[in-house]
Amino acid sequence: MYKFLRCVWEPTPTSPVNPYAGRDDRRTVNAKVASGLRLGGGLIAGFAVLVLAFAGVSSLPEGAPAFGQYALLASLSMLTVATIVMFWTVNRWAPYVPGFFFFPAIFKCVTLILIGPNPHSSISSNRLTRSDAAELLVYCVVVIALTWRFMSNRPAPTTFVDRLALTFFVLATLKQAVTAYHWPPLPLISGLTALLIAYWNSRRTLKQTHLFASTPG
Repeated sequence: MYKFLRCVWEPTPTSPVNPYAGRDDRRTVNAKVASGLRLGGGLIAGFAVLVLAFAGVSSLPEGAPAFGQYALLASLSMLTVATIVMFWTVNRWAPYVPGFFFFPAIFKCVTLILIGPNPHSSISSNRLTRSDAAELLVYCVVVIALTWRFMSNRPAPTTFVDRLALTFFVLATLKQAVTAYHWPPLPLISGLTALLIAYWNSRRTLKQTHLFASTPG
Protein backbone atom coordinates (compact mmCIF):
# COMPACT_ATOMS: atom_id res chain seq x y z
CA MET A 1 0.00 0.00 0.00
CA TYR A 2 2.82 2.39 0.90
CA LYS A 3 4.56 1.62 -2.38
CA PHE A 4 1.35 2.35 -4.30
CA LEU A 5 0.80 5.68 -2.54
CA ARG A 6 4.42 6.68 -3.05
CA CYS A 7 4.23 5.77 -6.73
CA VAL A 8 1.21 8.00 -7.41
CA TRP A 9 2.33 10.82 -5.11
CA GLU A 10 5.86 11.32 -6.39
CA PRO A 11 6.54 12.60 -9.93
CA THR A 12 6.75 9.70 -12.37
CA PRO A 13 8.69 9.70 -15.67
CA THR A 14 6.26 10.08 -18.56
CA SER A 15 6.57 7.52 -21.34
CA PRO A 16 7.56 9.31 -24.58
CA VAL A 17 5.58 8.58 -27.73
CA ASN A 18 8.74 7.48 -29.53
CA PRO A 19 11.67 6.97 -27.13
CA TYR A 20 14.04 6.34 -30.05
CA ALA A 21 13.29 9.51 -32.01
CA GLY A 22 16.54 11.26 -32.96
CA ARG A 23 18.61 8.34 -31.67
CA ASP A 24 20.43 5.49 -33.33
CA ASP A 25 18.02 2.61 -32.89
CA ARG A 26 20.20 -0.49 -32.61
CA ARG A 27 17.49 -2.84 -31.45
CA THR A 28 17.10 -6.18 -33.14
CA VAL A 29 14.13 -6.89 -35.40
CA ASN A 30 12.58 -9.10 -32.74
CA ALA A 31 12.93 -6.33 -30.16
CA LYS A 32 11.25 -3.86 -32.51
CA VAL A 33 8.41 -6.28 -33.20
CA ALA A 34 7.94 -6.91 -29.48
CA SER A 35 7.92 -3.17 -28.84
CA GLY A 36 5.31 -2.67 -31.55
CA LEU A 37 3.14 -5.41 -30.12
CA ARG A 38 3.36 -3.86 -26.64
CA LEU A 39 2.39 -0.48 -28.08
CA GLY A 40 -0.54 -2.00 -29.97
CA GLY A 41 -1.66 -3.92 -26.91
CA GLY A 42 -1.45 -0.76 -24.81
CA LEU A 43 -3.57 1.19 -27.30
CA ILE A 44 -6.20 -1.56 -27.38
CA ALA A 45 -6.25 -1.74 -23.58
CA GLY A 46 -6.53 2.04 -23.37
CA PHE A 47 -9.43 2.03 -25.81
CA ALA A 48 -11.14 -0.67 -23.74
CA VAL A 49 -10.78 1.45 -20.59
CA LEU A 50 -12.25 4.44 -22.43
CA VAL A 51 -15.20 2.34 -23.56
CA LEU A 52 -15.71 1.18 -19.96
CA ALA A 53 -15.58 4.76 -18.68
CA PHE A 54 -17.94 5.94 -21.43
CA ALA A 55 -20.41 3.17 -20.59
CA GLY A 56 -20.36 4.21 -16.95
CA VAL A 57 -20.66 7.96 -17.60
CA SER A 58 -23.36 7.65 -20.26
CA SER A 59 -25.60 5.42 -18.11
CA LEU A 60 -25.58 7.58 -15.01
CA PRO A 61 -27.55 8.59 -12.97
CA GLU A 62 -30.18 6.03 -14.02
CA GLY A 63 -27.76 3.11 -14.35
CA ALA A 64 -27.17 0.60 -17.13
CA PRO A 65 -30.59 -0.94 -17.92
CA ALA A 66 -29.02 -4.20 -19.12
CA PHE A 67 -28.16 -5.07 -15.50
CA GLY A 68 -31.71 -4.79 -14.20
CA GLN A 69 -31.95 -4.08 -10.48
CA TYR A 70 -28.16 -3.76 -10.32
CA ALA A 71 -28.10 -1.07 -13.01
CA LEU A 72 -26.77 1.75 -10.84
CA LEU A 73 -24.22 -0.49 -9.12
CA ALA A 74 -22.98 -1.75 -12.49
CA SER A 75 -22.56 1.78 -13.86
CA LEU A 76 -20.72 2.99 -10.77
CA SER A 77 -18.50 -0.11 -10.84
CA MET A 78 -17.56 0.44 -14.50
CA LEU A 79 -16.79 4.09 -13.84
CA THR A 80 -14.78 3.32 -10.69
CA VAL A 81 -12.64 0.64 -12.35
CA ALA A 82 -11.97 2.81 -15.39
CA THR A 83 -11.08 5.81 -13.22
CA ILE A 84 -8.62 3.81 -11.10
CA VAL A 85 -6.90 2.36 -14.18
CA MET A 86 -6.66 5.77 -15.86
CA PHE A 87 -5.33 7.42 -12.70
CA TRP A 88 -2.71 4.69 -12.21
CA THR A 89 -1.49 4.78 -15.84
CA VAL A 90 -1.61 8.53 -16.59
CA ASN A 91 2.15 8.67 -17.16
CA ARG A 92 1.72 6.15 -20.00
CA TRP A 93 -1.17 7.78 -21.89
CA ALA A 94 -0.66 11.50 -21.19
CA PRO A 95 1.42 12.02 -24.39
CA TYR A 96 -1.47 10.72 -26.49
CA VAL A 97 -4.07 13.19 -25.17
CA PRO A 98 -3.54 15.91 -27.81
CA GLY A 99 -3.53 13.53 -30.76
CA PHE A 100 -6.09 10.99 -29.59
CA PHE A 101 -8.68 13.49 -28.42
CA PHE A 102 -8.17 16.72 -30.25
CA PHE A 103 -6.38 16.60 -33.61
CA PRO A 104 -9.42 14.88 -35.18
CA ALA A 105 -11.66 17.35 -33.32
CA ILE A 106 -9.77 20.32 -34.76
CA PHE A 107 -10.24 18.95 -38.28
CA LYS A 108 -13.94 18.46 -37.56
CA CYS A 109 -14.36 21.99 -36.20
CA VAL A 110 -12.53 23.59 -39.12
CA THR A 111 -14.70 21.60 -41.55
CA LEU A 112 -17.90 22.78 -39.83
CA ILE A 113 -16.69 26.39 -39.83
CA LEU A 114 -15.88 26.29 -43.54
CA ILE A 115 -18.79 24.17 -44.81
CA GLY A 116 -21.43 24.79 -42.17
CA PRO A 117 -23.68 22.42 -40.19
CA ASN A 118 -25.86 19.66 -41.57
CA PRO A 119 -29.19 20.02 -39.72
CA HIS A 120 -30.46 16.71 -41.14
CA SER A 121 -27.50 14.62 -39.98
CA SER A 122 -28.08 11.86 -37.45
CA ILE A 123 -24.67 12.66 -35.90
CA SER A 124 -25.08 15.42 -33.31
CA SER A 125 -21.63 16.91 -33.92
CA ASN A 126 -22.54 17.54 -37.58
CA ARG A 127 -25.42 19.76 -36.43
CA LEU A 128 -23.22 22.20 -34.50
CA THR A 129 -23.43 25.80 -35.64
CA ARG A 130 -20.39 27.67 -36.91
CA SER A 131 -20.17 29.64 -33.66
CA ASP A 132 -20.30 26.42 -31.60
CA ALA A 133 -17.60 24.89 -33.79
CA ALA A 134 -15.45 28.01 -33.36
CA GLU A 135 -15.80 27.77 -29.56
CA LEU A 136 -14.77 24.11 -29.61
CA LEU A 137 -11.84 24.91 -31.90
CA VAL A 138 -10.49 27.47 -29.43
CA TYR A 139 -11.01 24.96 -26.61
CA CYS A 140 -9.08 22.25 -28.47
CA VAL A 141 -6.17 24.58 -29.22
CA VAL A 142 -5.94 25.59 -25.55
CA VAL A 143 -6.03 21.95 -24.40
CA ILE A 144 -3.26 21.01 -26.82
CA ALA A 145 -1.17 23.93 -25.55
CA LEU A 146 -1.68 22.86 -21.92
CA THR A 147 -0.77 19.21 -22.57
CA TRP A 148 2.01 19.72 -25.12
CA ARG A 149 4.64 19.39 -22.37
CA PHE A 150 3.97 15.63 -22.44
CA MET A 151 4.51 15.32 -26.21
CA SER A 152 8.25 15.88 -26.61
CA ASN A 153 10.96 13.22 -26.71
CA ARG A 154 11.79 14.28 -23.14
CA PRO A 155 8.29 14.81 -21.72
CA ALA A 156 7.60 16.48 -18.41
CA PRO A 157 7.21 14.07 -15.49
CA THR A 158 3.70 13.18 -14.40
CA THR A 159 2.93 14.62 -10.97
CA PHE A 160 0.13 13.75 -8.58
CA VAL A 161 -1.71 16.91 -9.67
CA ASP A 162 -1.31 15.85 -13.31
CA ARG A 163 -2.83 12.46 -12.50
CA LEU A 164 -5.86 14.08 -10.89
CA ALA A 165 -6.26 16.72 -13.60
CA LEU A 166 -5.87 14.45 -16.64
CA THR A 167 -8.13 11.74 -15.23
CA PHE A 168 -10.81 14.29 -14.39
CA PHE A 169 -10.36 15.92 -17.80
CA VAL A 170 -11.00 12.65 -19.64
CA LEU A 171 -14.11 11.92 -17.57
CA ALA A 172 -15.39 15.46 -18.11
CA THR A 173 -14.80 15.15 -21.86
CA LEU A 174 -16.73 11.88 -21.95
CA LYS A 175 -19.54 13.52 -19.99
CA GLN A 176 -19.71 16.32 -22.53
CA ALA A 177 -19.81 13.75 -25.34
CA VAL A 178 -23.13 12.41 -24.01
CA THR A 179 -24.54 15.85 -23.20
CA ALA A 180 -26.24 18.17 -25.69
CA TYR A 181 -23.92 21.09 -26.40
CA HIS A 182 -25.07 24.45 -25.08
CA TRP A 183 -23.38 27.46 -23.53
CA PRO A 184 -21.80 27.25 -21.06
CA PRO A 185 -20.52 23.68 -21.60
CA LEU A 186 -19.89 22.95 -17.93
CA PRO A 187 -18.11 19.57 -18.39
CA LEU A 188 -15.64 21.10 -20.86
CA ILE A 189 -15.06 24.15 -18.67
CA SER A 190 -14.45 22.02 -15.58
CA GLY A 191 -12.03 19.76 -17.49
CA LEU A 192 -10.15 22.77 -18.85
CA THR A 193 -9.96 24.27 -15.36
CA ALA A 194 -8.33 21.08 -14.09
CA LEU A 195 -5.73 21.24 -16.87
CA LEU A 196 -5.03 24.90 -16.13
CA ILE A 197 -4.40 24.09 -12.47
CA ALA A 198 -2.04 21.25 -13.42
CA TYR A 199 -0.19 23.48 -15.89
CA TRP A 200 0.16 26.27 -13.33
CA ASN A 201 1.48 23.75 -10.81
CA SER A 202 4.05 22.41 -13.29
CA ARG A 203 5.30 25.92 -14.09
CA ARG A 204 5.52 26.78 -10.40
CA THR A 205 7.45 23.58 -9.67
CA LEU A 206 9.81 24.18 -12.60
CA LYS A 207 10.45 27.73 -11.47
CA GLN A 208 11.22 26.58 -7.93
CA THR A 209 13.57 23.90 -9.25
CA HIS A 210 15.52 26.44 -11.31
CA LEU A 211 15.61 28.81 -8.36
CA PHE A 212 17.05 26.16 -6.04
CA ALA A 213 19.54 25.05 -8.68
CA SER A 214 20.82 28.60 -9.14
CA THR A 215 21.08 29.30 -5.41
CA PRO A 216 24.69 29.02 -4.20
CA GLY A 217 25.18 26.10 -1.81
